Amino acid sequence: MTDATPATPLMAQYERVKSQYPGHLVLFRVGDFYETFGEDARRLAQELDVVLTARAPDASGTRTAMAGVPHHAVDTYLGRLVRKGYKVALCDQVEDARSAKGLVRREVTRIVTPGTLVEDRLLGGPGSNYLASAVWDGSRGGFAVVDISTGEWHHGPSAAPGLSGLLSALASFRPRELIWSAPRERATEFVEAAAREFPQARLEEAPALGAPIPESPRAAVESADHRLRAYLERTQPRLVPFLSPPDEEGAPPFMVLDAKSLRHLEIVRPMNPDDPAGPTLLERWDVTVTASGHRTLAFWLQHPLADRTEIDRRQDAVEELVGRPLELAELRSRLARLPDLGRIASRLASRRIQPAELVALRRALHLLREVRAQRARWAGPGGLLDRLIDRLEPPPRLVERLDAAVPEEVDPAPSEEAKFKAGFSPELDRLRGEERTALADLDRLEREAVERTGIRSLKIGYNQVFGYYFEVGKSHAARVPSDFRRRQTLAQGERFTSDALEAVELRLRELGERLKATESEVWDRWLAELDESVPALQRIGRQVGEVDVLGSFAHLAVERGYQRPLVDESTELVLRDARHPVLDRGLRERFVPNDTELDAAEHRMLVLTGPNMSGKSTYMRQVGLLVILAQAGSFVPARYARIGRVDSLFTRMGFTDEIGRGKSSFMVEMVEVAEILREAGPRSLVLLDEIGRGTSTFDGLALAWASIRHLSEQIRCRTIVATHYHQLTALVESLPGARNAHLAAQERPEGIVFLHRVVPGSTDRSYGLHVARLAGVPGEVLQEAQRLLDRLEEPGSGVPAGPGRARPVRYTQAILLPDHRSPERSDDLSEALRSLDLAVLTPSEALDWLRRRQQELRGRPSGGRP
Repeated sequence: MTDATPATPLMAQYERVKSQYPGHLVLFRVGDFYETFGEDARRLAQELDVVLTARAPDASGTRTAMAGVPHHAVDTYLGRLVRKGYKVALCDQVEDARSAKGLVRREVTRIVTPGTLVEDRLLGGPGSNYLASAVWDGSRGGFAVVDISTGEWHHGPSAAPGLSGLLSALASFRPRELIWSAPRERATEFVEAAAREFPQARLEEAPALGAPIPESPRAAVESADHRLRAYLERTQPRLVPFLSPPDEEGAPPFMVLDAKSLRHLEIVRPMNPDDPAGPTLLERWDVTVTASGHRTLAFWLQHPLADRTEIDRRQDAVEELVGRPLELAELRSRLARLPDLGRIASRLASRRIQPAELVALRRALHLLREVRAQRARWAGPGGLLDRLIDRLEPPPRLVERLDAAVPEEVDPAPSEEAKFKAGFSPELDRLRGEERTALADLDRLEREAVERTGIRSLKIGYNQVFGYYFEVGKSHAARVPSDFRRRQTLAQGERFTSDALEAVELRLRELGERLKATESEVWDRWLAELDESVPALQRIGRQVGEVDVLGSFAHLAVERGYQRPLVDESTELVLRDARHPVLDRGLRERFVPNDTELDAAEHRMLVLTGPNMSGKSTYMRQVGLLVILAQAGSFVPARYARIGRVDSLFTRMGFTDEIGRGKSSFMVEMVEVAEILREAGPRSLVLLDEIGRGTSTFDGLALAWASIRHLSEQIRCRTIVATHYHQLTALVESLPGARNAHLAAQERPEGIVFLHRVVPGSTDRSYGLHVARLAGVPGEVLQEAQRLLDRLEEPGSGVPAGPGRARPVRYTQAILLPDHRSPERSDDLSEALRSLDLAVLTPSEALDWLRRRQQELRGRPSGGRP
C-alpha cells in the first residue's frame, strides 16, 4: 500500500485542508463516515483498532491508505483520541451532495484538543479540564489556565525562582494541555521537566508572537494570558468573547501550597502512583451535590485562603447553616436537582448545546428562584451566603425566552426535530402543519390501497434507500393493481410504488428539507439572542458551586460533630483532640486523637521521635490537613482549634529518587529541603519527615541539625520534624523554641503495642526489628540483627548519651565485622609504645615511627629510616 501525490479532486481537497491544520489528525466527512488518509489513516487504525484499507487505485495505479469511523459515533472515537493526546480537526460537508455542482464543499467546522473540550461525554466527569499557557525566561515566569467548559480563568507568576517554581504554580491545575514558551537554549529542559510533572498533558510550543519572552513576573503573566488567548482564537474562536483573565483587584490571597506539598499531603491524588484509588482529602471530604460544587471544593482545598477576613466570611456562612439543619437539608435537596450550569453556558456559546439541555436550563433557573425565595424566608445575617444566593437571580429575559421557546420535554438524544414548542415560530408551525397534512395523505393512500386490493396486510413503509413503498406478501402479489410499479423483491414479499405515493413522498422530502433549513436558521438566530446570557450563567454556575461547598462543610460539621476553628493573626497553632480528616472516617473510634501546640514566638518547633509505624507521618499530615481545611473555610475534626494564619505550607515526606534525571533519593531530598529553606517565611508551616537519611549517619545528622537550627533561629516559623536521629533530641534541648516529643509505645510480653499518642520528651527506641518481624523477615536474619544491635548498644559503641548510656562516641562499620586482629601484633605494638622515650624523641622522629608502625600493620615494607 503506497501513498502518492493526490490525483483526484477529493484527495486534492483533503490535502489542502491537511496543510492548513498541521499537527492535527483530520477527520474528513465522506458520506456517512469520517475518513482519514495516508499517515493519518495508519495512525487512526492503530490507535482506535479500526480497519485499515485503501482507496481504489488512481490513474497511476497508486492506492492511498484509508481508515474511517461512522459519523453518528464520532464523539466516542474523539474521546479516545483526545485522551491519547491528539488534536483533531473535523472537516464536514457544508452543502447538500444532491445539489452540489461538482465536488461537495467541505470546511473544518470543529477542532478538538485535550484542553478544549466542552461536551460531557468527552470530558468524562465533573472535574475541571484546564488548558494552560506557561512563559519562562530561564529564571522566573508566569502562567495562565482556562477551563473553557466553564469559563474559569486563572493566572499568576512562578511560585519560586527556577523552572520548578513555575511548574509548581501550575501543579494544582493539572492541565490536560500546556502551551509553552521558553528560551531556545532551555526548551529541552522545559519540555522534559513539564512532561515529568504533567505526564497526562499534551505539550505544544506557542508560536512566536513577535516579542521576546518578558523578564518581569507581571509581564510574564500578561504574556501567558496573551498566548493562551491566541491559541483559543485559532482553535475555539466562538468561545473567545466569553473568556477573559480574572480581575485581580480585591482578589483574596491564597496560601502557597507547592507541588510537593499537594502530593505529600494527598489533597486530591494519592502519593502512591500504584494506588490511584487510594483515599485523599478531596475524596473523603466531597459530599457536594453539584458538579460545580465538586470543582469548587477541589479548588478550595488546593488553594486555601490566606486572608483572615475572607476565612471568617466562609466560616460564618458555614456556622449559620450548621445552626439551621432543616433549612440546610432543603437547600442541598434543591441544589442536587441543578444541572451543570457553567458547562451548559459554554456549550451554548460554542453551539454544541442540545435541546434537552435547554429544557434542563429552564428548569434550573426556576429552581434557583425557589432557592432565593427560601433564603428570603430565613432572614439571614447578610453575610457571604446572602450575597451568593442573591446573585443566583437568572439573567434578564432569559427565563421568559426559554419558557416561550423550549418544549416541556424533548428526547435527550441529539435530534434535529422538536427544538421549539408550538407557537414560537409561525413559519415553523406552518411547515409542520403541511408536514402533518402530507403524513395524513400517506395514511389515506394506505387505506385506499387496502380497500382497492382487499389485501388487509398491505402497509406503507419507508427506508433510506428506496423511500416510501407499498409492501405486500408473496401470496398476494397477483392482486396488486396495474398502476403499482415494483421497486424491490424480498424473500417474503414485494415492494411497489405509484404515482400518487411518489407525489406524497416528494412533498414530504421537500417539506423536510425546508423544515430542517428553517428550523436551523431559527435555532441559530435564537441561540445568538441567548449569547448575552452566557457570562451570567457562567458566573451563576460558579456561585452555585460555592454555595454547595459551604453547604457541604456545614453538612459534615452537623453529621460528624466538627468544630469551628479560630483563625487569627497570632502565630499559634493549637489543636486539642484533633483527628486526621481522611483516616478518621475509616478508623472511627479506633483513631487516637492528639494535641498540637506551636507558637512561633516561643515553642515554634516540635521534634518527633518514636518507633517505626507509630504514626509520626500521620500526625504531621493531620496537622497540615487541618490547617488547610480551616483556611479553606471548613470546620475541623477537633475539640478545639486555634490557628494563627498560615501563608505557606511546605512539606518534605517520602523517599523517592529520579534515576532518569541522574538524581539519587538523597539528592531529591536535599533539593526539596533547599527549596523549603529558601522559600519559607515567618508565617509558614513546615513539616519535615526525616532529613539526611539518604547519606552517612554523621553527614545526615549534621545536615538535619543545621536545617533545624536555621528554621528555628533564622526563619522562626512553626515546624514539625520527625526523625530517627535520636542524637538530635539532645541537641534540640539546647535550641531555644524547640521541644522534643515522641509517639508512645509499650513493650508487652506479646510484643510491642503502638499507642499512637504524642507525649512530651524524646525516645531512643525505634523498634525496627519489631517492624521487620511484622513484615516477615526470616528468623535467622532477625537473630543476627538482634546480636549486632546488642553490640551496638554496649557502652562506648557510639550510642548517644542517655539513661544508663555512655558518652556519644563515633562508631564505624568495624563494630559489625569479625575481629581479625592478631593478638601477637597487638602485644608487640603495645610493648613498642611503652619502650619509647618521649623525652628525647623529636616530632619528626615520632611521625616517622608512627608511619613505620602503620605500614607494618598494613603488611607493606616501611622504607625510610630504620
